Amino acid sequence: MNGKRPTQTARACIAAAGTIILSATSFGSSTNLNVSAGADVRLRYNGTDNLPTSSRRESVPSDYARIRIRPWLKAEYQDIGMFVRLADEFRAYRAPDALSRKQRWPDVLFIDNLYVAWNGAFDALDFKLGRQDMSFGAQRIISDGTGGDGSRSAYFDGLRVTWHADEKRTLDMFGIYQTFDDWLPTLGKEHANGEKPHDYDMTGYGQDEYGLGLYWQDRANEDFGYDAYYVAKGERRPAHAKYRKEGSHADSHTFGVRLLPRFAETLYGELELAGQVGSEIKLAGQCYAGLTWKPETACKPSLTGALWCLSGDSDGERGNTSWHAVFNRETGLGESIAPMYSKYNYTNLVYPHLAGECKLGDFSKLACQTGPLFTAVREDDADGSYRGFYAQVQYTIHPDKLLGADILKGGKLSFLAECFDKGNYFRGNNDHTAIFGRIELVWKF
Repeated sequence: MNGKRPTQTARACIAAAGTIILSATSFGSSTNLNVSAGADVRLRYNGTDNLPTSSRRESVPSDYARIRIRPWLKAEYQDIGMFVRLADEFRAYRAPDALSRKQRWPDVLFIDNLYVAWNGAFDALDFKLGRQDMSFGAQRIISDGTGGDGSRSAYFDGLRVTWHADEKRTLDMFGIYQTFDDWLPTLGKEHANGEKPHDYDMTGYGQDEYGLGLYWQDRANEDFGYDAYYVAKGERRPAHAKYRKEGSHADSHTFGVRLLPRFAETLYGELELAGQVGSEIKLAGQCYAGLTWKPETACKPSLTGALWCLSGDSDGERGNTSWHAVFNRETGLGESIAPMYSKYNYTNLVYPHLAGECKLGDFSKLACQTGPLFTAVREDDADGSYRGFYAQVQYTIHPDKLLGADILKGGKLSFLAECFDKGNYFRGNNDHTAIFGRIELVWKF
């Protein structure tokens, strides 16, 4: 860090970024180069109590703010463009005391996106090479390449090629290589635990992850769309004092299909089936089946009844019939549910549930979901198969529409409340009801 104090480093980075943006904008105004810049800010305040953990214990109550800032710059010349986005997320804990020094300002400034894109190549192909966000379908297979740092980032390092067969049919081909430490330059301080910024465990397990995949999407038939996919994934686990004494390697193959029938003008279905085999997986599977009713009224309500199942194993998350997350390790189902799994590696789950949403005026939306959670297979270390009963309510407001002010465009305010009443899956004295609450303001400009 060249002997600079963190605040000095941060100011230097901001000044450098401003100089680059101004220079690029000036250059672009005199050529065919189109340059744009902006940022997004996410402010969160979270409160938790009795959240579960993967060891079936309960986390201590917490009360903290999270602030994420992401400035970006985009330059395009005809069909070729470049995009770079920096990010920094820091926290301020009121509780617990033990985390009061965790991720304090300025924490780590890192490169969240950095890629080159070529759209419309040979009239049918789009190329994107570099660090990029990527997700497909309902995001149950591919959505977050950096599960180890929560929602701080979700990038993938790799190449994505999209073939447009026609306007409503595409084939995505991608190659990914995720290292557990960030190999691109970062700026930041040493953490309270003594780790340097490059020691952020991005994948969550101290391992490098890589893969190749195909994802086909077909919406040519308005009454029956479908997706089909295949992903080959490898995990290289070097010897690491924090995780293991000896290195190892594992591979997996995941294949699936997602069907999207429309039974009537207001009745829609979804069925996703996926299978998995590999060096540590004999056979695992995932299934989602849902039916959604969307009546045509002004408030645009919808009601979904669904069942989500992930195979399990009596040995737990890493058993050879347990579903293994591919490149999808995000919060997913809920903030009070996700900590039950190691780095959001959802597995061994049966979740019948109801979900609904509707608009409240032109400026807000209310969404909720609820249902019981079970294990597909009773685990040897668990007291039972009933994980508990879950409920979630979220209310979202768009300030610009509420107040009719264009200056507020790009802002979104949301309130999230979750309750998880634990069942006999948890041992005694660790079965108290989990509570999660959040206020979030997101602003893009």
